[in-house]
Amino acid sequence: MKKLLGLVFALLLTLVILTGCSNKKTSNDTVKLKSNGKFVVLIFDSTTCPYCKKLHRDLKYSEKLKEEEKKTVIYTIHVNKTNTYTLATAKGNLKLQTDDLAQMYGFRGSTPFIVFCDKNFKPILTIPGYLRPKTLSKVFEYITSRAYKTMSVNEYLSTP
Repeated sequence: MKKLLGLVFALLLTLVILTGCSNKKTSNDTVKLKSNGKFVVLIFDSTTCPYCKKLHRDLKYSEKLKEEEKKTVIYTIHVNKTNTYTLATAKGNLKLQTDDLAQMYGFRGSTPFIVFCDKNFKPILTIPGYLRPKTLSKVFEYITSRAYKTMSVNEYLSTP
């Protein structure tokens, strides 16, 4: 009897451990993505990513970033949650799940992944990984000043 009870306990413990460590995505909301005529920034992040948390802190507390942010619309896409995103296109609304949206913008799994888009959600620049506030604000300037039309981001970042 003790052996049977021990076996049942071991099986239950294994089940609890496996369930608690699953990578299961949770279903959440429907999010309508709108540009409001501004540039759009999509931040693909994970709720467990330390650099994503640092990025969001920077966006919240850096005065320079807050100024640049006013010229854009920023959406955070949590890649470990399944949401439905509605994107307005010339041919009507496009509905995408989180994974499909991420794939559409070239997300490959590393977070944060930042995509700068024009007002029609056409990608202009992708940034894989974290950037310090000073560099990120310069990238925001690069986009909002439309410098991307005449020079590369590396050229722009090397100017004073």
